[in-house]
Amino acid sequence: MIRNLFLATLFACTSLPALAQDAPPKPDSFNAGLLGKPEILLPTEAATGAVFLFSDKGGWTSEDEATATSLQKSGAIVVGIDTPKFLDSLEADKSEDCVYVVGDIEDLSHQIQRQLGTDIYHSPVIAGIGTAGTLALSLAAQTPDATVGRTVAVDPALALPLVKPLCTDAPRAEVAGGVSYGLEKGDPANPVDVIYTAAAPADGKAHVADLQKQGFKLKDKTVEGDARAALLERLQHLLVPKSSDADPLADLQLIELPATAKYDTLAIVYSGDGGWRDIDKSVAETLQKEGVPTVGVDSLRYFWSQKTPDQTSADLARIIEAYTERWGVDHVILIGYSFGADVLPAAYNRLPMDAKDVVTQLSLLGLSEAVDYEISVGEFLGTSSSEGETLPDLKQIKPALVQCVYGEEEDDSACPKVEGTGVEMIKTTGGHHFDGDYEALAAKILDGFKRRVATETHPQAKK
Repeated sequence: MIRNLFLATLFACTSLPALAQDAPPKPDSFNAGLLGKPEILLPTEAATGAVFLFSDKGGWTSEDEATATSLQKSGAIVVGIDTPKFLDSLEADKSEDCVYVVGDIEDLSHQIQRQLGTDIYHSPVIAGIGTAGTLALSLAAQTPDATVGRTVAVDPALALPLVKPLCTDAPRAEVAGGVSYGLEKGDPANPVDVIYTAAAPADGKAHVADLQKQGFKLKDKTVEGDARAALLERLQHLLVPKSSDADPLADLQLIELPATAKYDTLAIVYSGDGGWRDIDKSVAETLQKEGVPTVGVDSLRYFWSQKTPDQTSADLARIIEAYTERWGVDHVILIGYSFGADVLPAAYNRLPMDAKDVVTQLSLLGLSEAVDYEISVGEFLGTSSSEGETLPDLKQIKPALVQCVYGEEEDDSACPKVEGTGVEMIKTTGGHHFDGDYEALAAKILDGFKRRVATETHPQAKK
């Protein structure tokens, strides 16, 4: 059941994308996949977040309804799921050997926020108490990067009452009352808050403590009072919009990877349309380890609403000015992957001269010939229509500044179109993901920067 409390005038507002100008979404307008038919509550004002609220073992109750309504009034898109019914439906589904719940959570979050025309994309928060807390913590075992914003698990138990396995490589053990999940190697892809009240089961607390001993960064805290009040307080805190008073770039929701600048340069990395994950994240983290402080632009969030080339360039200029001063460097490496690579040539050409002068290298990974300035998500949006071409802008840039990286199996790369012009061509094995050798890719980017500075092919090299 969808409870759409948006006023009709809001959907008629010309500042929203075309989809949001249509009639309010109907109950069957979203495909929730494994989530079935959840309750969906929409905020009456601009959305400040998205919460997937799972009920405890007693099912969706009036208390859950009250919690959802309070979150809605705080600006949240709330998707309410009756946990027992949900788990029963997973057991009954014989189509797959394991279940990948997080994929359907992300997809439904995309659908709702695109229909509402949110200015930015809000990564969903998964939250719940008791059995739902156990489920939320278990889902962290199958969550990839840039998918879930945060997990809030209140009083989780050890056992998840679900026989059918979750799709994950994390440890799975049968225990009394169900199964218990560990986490995959490395920190969880999303922050995890575990909150205990006096009612917290001892086995759940011991399980979290064991995960922490294994090196996983789970934040836990014990509070007094009611579990539901603790959940609501934490979620409402997460829904408070970031203040721009202390950080003039807060509206861009940048990812900071600080480091002591070893080469008098920083890197700015624009991700692909899937968000901050895989290639872009790995390359940025490798550069950070090598002494290159890095700023990440999550394209899924930034280009969730329509941008223009001029706006993209103006925001890039803000980033360059702020971080060259903040981190005390004279050089900038601009890096873009896929969607992020496509927007960089036009963005660079529109920079003011003082910002252009500090850009020592443009590394374009997986560049295509077409460029878009808004993320297209899901089949319900139809086929993406390109808004421009990359090559006209790329050909205006001094070739010696540019690296063009492509995989030998890519059949739609724009890089071969500039071969022989002076652009540095880097051809790798594999396709659009370059066979996953991201450390080697980062090394090529850094080597290119060192050569450009050493040979004075850029004005900043003369400093």
